[in-house]
This record gives sequence, C-alpha cells and structure tokens, in this order.
Amino acid sequence: MSETKPEKSHQDQTSPVLFILSFFNQAIAKFFQRKWESCLYGILPHPTEPRVLMLSDRSGYFLPYVRVHKMINPSNFGTIKKVIEPELGISVNVLYSPSKDYDQSQRKIRGIYVLEHNSSIAQLKEGSWIDIETLENLSLKQPEHKLVIEEYLREIESDTIPELRPPWNRTGWFNCATQWMEEQLWKLNYEQLSPVECIKSWGISCILRVHTSAGNIYLKEASTLPLFCNEPVVTAELANLFPGHIPTVLSINTERHWMLLADFGEPIGRNAPVKLQKDVYRLLAQIQIKSVEHRDHLLSIGCLDRRLARLEAQIDVLFNDENVLSEMNKTEINQLNSLAPHLKNLCFRLAEYQIPQTLVHGDLHLHNVAFYQDNYLLFDWTDSCISHPFFDMFELFFPRRNKLVLSHLKVLRDEYLTQWTLYEPTSRLIEAWTIAKPLCALHHAVTYKHIIACLEPRAKQEVNALPIFLRELLKCPIEWVEK
Repeated sequence: MSETKPEKSHQDQTSPVLFILSFFNQAIAKFFQRKWESCLYGILPHPTEPRVLMLSDRSGYFLPYVRVHKMINPSNFGTIKKVIEPELGISVNVLYSPSKDYDQSQRKIRGIYVLEHNSSIAQLKEGSWIDIETLENLSLKQPEHKLVIEEYLREIESDTIPELRPPWNRTGWFNCATQWMEEQLWKLNYEQLSPVECIKSWGISCILRVHTSAGNIYLKEASTLPLFCNEPVVTAELANLFPGHIPTVLSINTERHWMLLADFGEPIGRNAPVKLQKDVYRLLAQIQIKSVEHRDHLLSIGCLDRRLARLEAQIDVLFNDENVLSEMNKTEINQLNSLAPHLKNLCFRLAEYQIPQTLVHGDLHLHNVAFYQDNYLLFDWTDSCISHPFFDMFELFFPRRNKLVLSHLKVLRDEYLTQWTLYEPTSRLIEAWTIAKPLCALHHAVTYKHIIACLEPRAKQEVNALPIFLRELLKCPIEWVEK
C-alpha cells in the first residue's frame, strides 16, 4: 500500500532566505523597541572622615544607585543630580565621574559619580560608612566597583588632588560659581526663576544654567589649555564686532576664567535642513572675511596664532610624540612619518593662494549654532584662533556624523566657497579646498594632542578624537593632491 505524502502548507514553502530576512527584521524591531536603561551609582563621602556611604543586602555591599529606563546623558550632571537625590534623600552636587560605560548595542549606560553633599548626612536613613581597610574585606555586589572606590578613598585619605583635575570637578566649585551667578543676576536686575543647575560637565569645560526673567542665563568655564583661547574676552569682543551673531557676554570673572552669557536660544542641531545649513556656512564665511581686518587685535586679546607656518613647524613634533602614536598601529605610524614632507609642502602651497588667514571657530558644527531672535548665533569659541579659514570645514571634509548625501555636501561647500570669490576664482578655490582637506585633519589632530595631554586619564576618552583625525589624514590622497 503506497503512502501519500501530505502537501506542504504555504508556511512550509517559505524559502530559507525569506525566513532569515523575517527573523532579521523581527530582531531589528525588538532592538528599537528596547528601552534604554541608565544605572547611576554615587560615591558619597563622609564630611570629616575618609569613608564612603555603602548599602548592603544579602548579595553584598553596593554603592547607592538609581536605575531609570531612559537614556541619560552622562555629562548632564543636572539630570543626574535630580535622579540621584530622591534615592539618597539629601541634596548633593555631582563632581565628576571616575567610571562610565556607554553600551549602544545593549542600550545601557552605567556610571559612577563622585558626589558632594549640600545638606546634613544625618538625614540619611540607611547605609554604612566604609573606609579603605574595611572595603578590602567586603563582598561587593558589583566587584568591578572596588578598584574605583579604593582609588577615591586613597585620594581623600592622602588629601591629594591630581594636578590635572579641573576646578569644576573639585569640592566647593559649584557653590562658588552659583554664588557668583546670583550676584551678577542681582546687579543686572534679573529675577531668578529656578535653581542654578549644571547642564554639562566634562574634561575641558563646565556649563551652568539658570532660568531668569531675561531667559536662560549661562555660566561657562573652560580649560586654559595650550591651544585654548581666552574665551571670555574673545567672545565678548566678537559679540561687539558681530552683534546678533555671537552670544552676549554679560559679565566676566577674569581670575576664575568665568563668563556669564545672555540667552541665545537652542542649538539647531546636525539634522537641520540643508537650506538652514547653507545659511550657517554663508554666515561663517562672512564673519571670517570681516575678521581679516581685525586679526592683529584678536591675536592681542587672546585668540591663538595657528597660521600655516606654525602648523608646518608642528608636524614633526606631532608625528614623534609617543602619546600621540600610542593608539596607532605600526603601519599607520610609518605612513604618517612618510607623509611629513608632503604635508609641509602642502602648507607652503596653500599659503600661496590669496585666501587670507583669519578667524577660525575651531569646533564649528551645528550643535554650536543657535537660532535666536531671527539670527543665527555661533557659540563655543574655546578653540578659536587665527589660521586658514577652510580648517573650520571638518564637518564637510569628514562627514562621519553628518548623514548628508554627497550632493548636499557639494551644495554646502559651494555656498561657503562663493563667499571667497573676491579673493580667488572658483576654480582656484576648489584647488585650495582640495589641498586644505588633509591639512584640516592635521590642524585638528594638533588640537587634540594638546587637549589629551592636559586631561586626567579618566577624562581622556571623553574627547579623544586624535586617532580619528590622524586616520582621516591617512585616507587623504596627499601625493595626488601635491601634484
């Protein structure tokens, strides 16, 4: 008796390829449905003894923490303060983060934050004060935290703060800055409508914000690194030269390198429409061109001299710095050294064009551009200098984060270059643009060399774009450009 096989159902007939695609699409959908999880731990010191607060349960000891199902910017200390305070039950300031882990693939953020208490620790309802000797014998719920806690306890036990730690990461800075802000608001006759909060703190700067009757007012302090300008003075002067396009500086504390900025709206962001971006690059070129006549004055007040002759002199120093080369492999190091003479020649060639060396913002991207009262404002002039203007074009030269299509990049380039036709015809400007691309990467690599050298080890990865710019430099067809 013959056996009749059952017919395959439509589902059974699905091809393996379609099955795999379906599985892949479901996995992608689940990934994007997954919520972010931020787990924030606090190191809270005892006010008089080298001890830190720790909690415990059956699984061991642990730092006080809060878990929230959303993404929290690890540099936004104001938000971190708001979510940690209810867990502790006392008022605190966030000083710095000795350990952060940002996992995009898992949508998880883990961070440890050193805190400063603003109210009596008697309000704490639970926990034990642990010193370094006791810590050695404790079983921790997160064993990876032990080294971080030990390092902190040794620091406060010896009362030795690393020399490279910036002022805003030290005890007492936030309260002093808040007091100064409130004094300035009183002098300006502005009504304070909110507490002062820290909206960004990282290795090279800190920004506080307070809401007032005159809008949001900001305090900024940036590092005085070898390649950072005197930002408060330079910003104030640029605001005088280009009113409506630079934030207004309301007050300066010269001793502490603080500046108080008037409200200037919100950043337009990197997803701004191309039409808007054309306006920004046109405005930048116009500011740079008008700055030519003010070069000597800007240099005299603290804008840095980073013209092509200086860039040429920095090439050998850069490529022979062990710290600079530590993240490059042997092949890349050899390639960089072989490029040195070509880059020096490109510096000479670019200087031959009639394009004047003038004001360079130094970090011109669309998160440093705002739209306020019908005007575009360029802010964050920390890296400003006198150099070749095309060095501000790194977002167009190396669009790794800018998802513009090539045609849009060309539109933006042409809009910017059109402003310079009073110095060179378009064909020559495009030649200069091609030559400037590798030198732009070189310029920014030099910037990050100096930044990284002046940061605590824990903070170096926050701003470490040095290997990125060196590798962008290696991608440039320099020998072809040189011909």
